[in-house]
Amino acid sequence: MNDKLQLAVNHALNDARMARARMGMINPGMGLDSKRNTAWCEYGFKDELTFEDLYKLYRRGGIAFGAVNKIISHCWKTAPEIIEGDKYDKDSNPTTWERSLKPVFTNRFWLTFSEADRRRLVGRWSGILLHIRDNKAWNLPATRGRGLAKISAVWAGALKPYTLDTNINSTTYGQPTMWEYAENLPNGASRRVQIHPDRVFILGDYSEDAIGFLEPSYNAFVSLEKVEGGSGESFLKNAARQLNVNFEKEINFNNLASLYGVSVSELQEKFNEAAVEVNRGNDVLLTTQGASVTPLVTAVADPGPTYDVNLQTAAAGVDIPTKVLVGMQTGERASSEDQKYMNARCQSRRVGEIAYDIEDFTDKLTDLQIIRPITEKAVMWDDLNEQSASDRLDSAVKMSQINGTSMATGEAVFSNEEIRVAAGYEAESDYPLPELEDDEEDDEEAEASDNTEKQG
Repeated sequence: MNDKLQLAVNHALNDARMARARMGMINPGMGLDSKRNTAWCEYGFKDELTFEDLYKLYRRGGIAFGAVNKIISHCWKTAPEIIEGDKYDKDSNPTTWERSLKPVFTNRFWLTFSEADRRRLVGRWSGILLHIRDNKAWNLPATRGRGLAKISAVWAGALKPYTLDTNINSTTYGQPTMWEYAENLPNGASRRVQIHPDRVFILGDYSEDAIGFLEPSYNAFVSLEKVEGGSGESFLKNAARQLNVNFEKEINFNNLASLYGVSVSELQEKFNEAAVEVNRGNDVLLTTQGASVTPLVTAVADPGPTYDVNLQTAAAGVDIPTKVLVGMQTGERASSEDQKYMNARCQSRRVGEIAYDIEDFTDKLTDLQIIRPITEKAVMWDDLNEQSASDRLDSAVKMSQINGTSMATGEAVFSNEEIRVAAGYEAESDYPLPELEDDEEDDEEAEASDNTEKQG
């Protein structure tokens, strides 16, 4: 009965799939092949991706998981610094406003902010909940001027707009006037909580036409899963040693069944038991009479070329060099050019994306009067392509060699201070000699006078 039910379900699913394929011929979906409108359906690619699809891909797909974490680990290798003024004021002493930010922008704050950035890459956007010290319910407006206790990162699947501003003349037209958060409690239960926009900050774009970080490579990730699973299944089936028993035509199955004390219909179970014992033991004897036994073995194709093609497509979609994405494979490592490109790509994301998110978050805290407003601010990062200590010493050696060659003309190209700076050290002029005290000056003058008299 269960087998018949399973067959009926499979048949219904196949009919639904083919019906969708036929509808695709009339109403083409996301497929790019205009000649074959059902191609995506046949390949197993989805027309529309939900948050659950992207989350499952990140959670169970090793390449997708690595792509997100490599971007985050590079971009958040060090924490940013918010300064008063523009980028040219970085080297000046900390201002009063900058010192007032330290209780808010702590190391734990940046850790949570980076986690929200990770969740944004997975699900197109993410949320940050602001825990404000005003002892009010989540659905009430925040009290201005209170401190910020902490922030929490939220997945896009747990947060959605509850009500929207429908006043066309409003400056917040179309934006949520209330959010709904699906909270998972420690006891395993869940509840839905309405949260006021004052207590929510959104990272990313939550509009319907937003394109996520993993979305362009999703089809390649699906193909990678097929290659991995298919090749693994092929190896498993060969290792399982499925047996084929070929009986001669003169065999009387009634006599064979009587030897085992079973009916002919139950004879198959005895054969299965014998096959299990053969596969389970190392030294097992299989006796046959009038039959030949051969293992069912198929040639397993090399998955490497097919896997590499899809891996390159996935790497192009997430804009990460292949060797950086997968690490060392078959003795090959990422070249220095690949690493420089990765550093430049993450540095660009720091400056061109995350910095604006931090500025917007700072503006929100300013609006809540948690931090004091200022005229101008800037988010500063260190340079990911900055030379290492070994590289700086190599540069200093090359500068010294150039000086040695140029001395034939009687003039050095680089000064000693320039070489020290290139090596990563402070210039000697940055450390002025201490001024002598009056007593020391008098002693030196007296000593010089004595020396003069002795010489005379």
